[in-house]
Amino acid sequence: MSPPPAQEPWIILAAIPKVVGYKEAKRIFPPGADISVVRNRVPRASVLTVPPHISLPPCLGAYPYVVTADRSGLLLLLGTHPVNTNSVVVSHHICDARTGEVVTLPELPPMRQMSFYGAANVGLIMKDDDGCMVAELQPRRDSTGSVILRNYKVGGECCDWRERELTCSPPLTRDWYPEGVVSHGGMLWWVDLSYGLLAGDPFAEEPNLLHVPLPQVPDQLRPDVYDRGGRGAHRCVKVSGGRLMYVQIHGDPNVPVVSTWMLAESILSPGEWDWHRHRSSVPLAEVWIHQSYVDTTLPLSIPTLALLHPTDPDRLYFFLQSHIFAVDLRLRKLVAFNQFRMPEPPCQHRLKRTSHFVHAWHYDPSSSRMYL
Repeated sequence: MSPPPAQEPWIILAAIPKVVGYKEAKRIFPPGADISVVRNRVPRASVLTVPPHISLPPCLGAYPYVVTADRSGLLLLLGTHPVNTNSVVVSHHICDARTGEVVTLPELPPMRQMSFYGAANVGLIMKDDDGCMVAELQPRRDSTGSVILRNYKVGGECCDWRERELTCSPPLTRDWYPEGVVSHGGMLWWVDLSYGLLAGDPFAEEPNLLHVPLPQVPDQLRPDVYDRGGRGAHRCVKVSGGRLMYVQIHGDPNVPVVSTWMLAESILSPGEWDWHRHRSSVPLAEVWIHQSYVDTTLPLSIPTLALLHPTDPDRLYFFLQSHIFAVDLRLRKLVAFNQFRMPEPPCQHRLKRTSHFVHAWHYDPSSSRMYL
């Protein structure tokens, strides 16, 4: 008998957690734990479960959201708590998946209403010597081109959020449409798919924000930047193989192409900022005609981007209908396929499944570290 397939050293974490009552939490949580994570084999969804004092279930168009799944085992969760029929208070929590411990951060003044992209400007960064920091970027809506950085150092001497005004290079003189924050190379990378990236080190005493434009390609699939359900369906910025990558499905709707770019190593040190040329470009038709795709009986439809394999830059995951599948870009074939079930917003607020709703979490639960 052949041995069972090896467990992938990573999981696909649903960004929307499951909220359970206290009676169920007491039954399923380990003793002393405030949260738990049900780990499932890739490509099935793994799910964070939380009790009501961490967050209430989705309501008023808002929902709890896992912003970051760090390889240290820490999760940054934004909880939602309705104040009245028109507003929701957002709470920030650092969840330790290894111990089940939760650290709740002080409220960010003033109280803000949670929206679909309310979580997309907040990130978490870890540094061996400096510990753990949560940082939020708020571009000013004026002619200065500056932004406000609010950060909180977990376990630091200060017990409140620190606020600083930063300059961008070049100045940010347009509206900002946030799509998420990536921690990579000792910096946080704030993503606006219509503008590019803003990169900076929130641990620095006087951080500078540098703009990295995204590749520009002829594209008839690009959605309106105001379409909150469509942004991120065909474009995303993620980390794979230790490098920052940009992925885009583009071209003619009848002959779409998926392309990937890898950020030049020189980006992570002083010097010129630029992107590598195409690392890979694959017509989706070459995947559709392969027997591995035909066997799924999926339609010949353009999928939405889900995530990148955390260690293999040539393996991409896509959503289509209620399924998730992985494509090896070198082989032009499917290498994984399954139904994908995850907690979702209420039906009246349900949005298209995109990379906004999942994290590739490369985490070893047996590792030992103390950050909280």
